[in-house]
Amino acid sequence: MGFYSANTPEQKRVKQLTGDINIHDMFKNECNTRGIPIYNAYNIQKRLIHEVEMEQIQGVDAVDDRMMELLDERSKNKVTHRYVDFVSREDSASKGVIPKMPEQEADKLPPKDQIRIPPRARDGQTFQTDNELPEIEMLKKIMLQNKKIINQNKIIIDLLKKQGGEDD
Repeated sequence: MGFYSANTPEQKRVKQLTGDINIHDMFKNECNTRGIPIYNAYNIQKRLIHEVEMEQIQGVDAVDDRMMELLDERSKNKVTHRYVDFVSREDSASKGVIPKMPEQEADKLPPKDQIRIPPRARDGQTFQTDNELPEIEMLKKIMLQNKKIINQNKIIIDLLKKQGGEDD
């Protein structure tokens, strides 16, 4: 069994561009080059994560574009290169994400009335329902249930007699 990651490709891309809990050195250097203080770098990271979680950003390209918009908004110095081009996209691809199941037609399954439970594997016996039992088997079943009820009642009566005898 492999490890399953519930992160979307967008969340993986944000983590790759900015870092997870701590900011990557590459992102710190880019912010320093642009004249962005470190607290604003954290704000950019939080803003991207928030927008991805709220599903305002769809797709890895949109994450890259939004990242560049935020960097350009906050920057004090002009920079000619695009930061997102330095970070490879291969690692942010959704390797660990399980693909969605294709939609299946409900017509392929038989109705619930026709589904029969198979016999038990260890002895190969099938059990009849109450409607299929012969009359003698049904009476035996009822007698067994009545015996169980009578035995339970005897135990209860004995306990009540013991409690009643202690009170006297």
